Amino acid sequence: MVFIIIATIIYLAYSKTLAKNTVLCLLFSHYLNQIFKSTFQDPRPNTNVGDEYGFAEPSYGFPSGHTQNSLSFWGYISYEFKDRYKYKQVPIVPVILSCIVFLVGISRMVIGVHDLQDVIGGILLGIGILLLFIYLEPIISPQFSKLSFFAKIVLTVAVSLSLFLISTLLFPNAGLGLVSPQINYADDGAFAQVGGVILGFGVGYLLEQEYVKYEPSQLNTKKKIINIIIGILLLLLVFVPFEYLIKIDSVFFRFFRYALVAFILAYISPLICTKINK
Repeated sequence: MVFIIIATIIYLAYSKTLAKNTVLCLLFSHYLNQIFKSTFQDPRPNTNVGDEYGFAEPSYGFPSGHTQNSLSFWGYISYEFKDRYKYKQVPIVPVILSCIVFLVGISRMVIGVHDLQDVIGGILLGIGILLLFIYLEPIISPQFSKLSFFAKIVLTVAVSLSLFLISTLLFPNAGLGLVSPQINYADDGAFAQVGGVILGFGVGYLLEQEYVKYEPSQLNTKKKIINIIIGILLLLLVFVPFEYLIKIDSVFFRFFRYALVAFILAYISPLICTKINK
């Protein structure tokens, strides 16, 4: 929920490109985290601390997904602001966001759902993925931009379905790396989540670029605030019922609902905001 709201704010009020890259970096990290968890199948710490505070996790421990994903998400935003808002040559935004990542890692051990090796593994993988994305994105994005609109749509759909279906077939019980196959967490499938967001956000982003051409940098502060409120309300109206009220244990339903939410963020929200702003 936090990542969705932050991405909405960046997308509608600051930079569509930054929002797109941050979301992709997070998805790449989340996807690989589940691959590692499903491969290593490392059990969680033998502790009741998580149970006592309501944070019990049914999934495998290594590497820590919360740590790795927060580093990838906040790390890319830090990279964007590394040369801005400095105090005595110290970049303020990266320092603050680094503290958040550190506290996320510490909190996973405090509540007893990860041990030190899980957190360190998440940090190292998060740094590696972040650096890889920072290096590859400027190379891949220009090549992708050269394709025709139709080719971009087809490639986006093909990548999203491939990531979802191949991983689900390889790790049929891997939603979050289940320790107990008897527990059905099929609708928590991370691979379905990643594939759905890539489909919805990718197609929505391409359609928005082609037909809407929303540009947050051209808006005044009042319009940005209005657009953020509209965007968050639209997302919550769809996300909350589909995520918390409609209980369907299916990876395909999870794929659909995340594709829908991502499409609303990338295309429907800027479309409505553009009409209202006019």
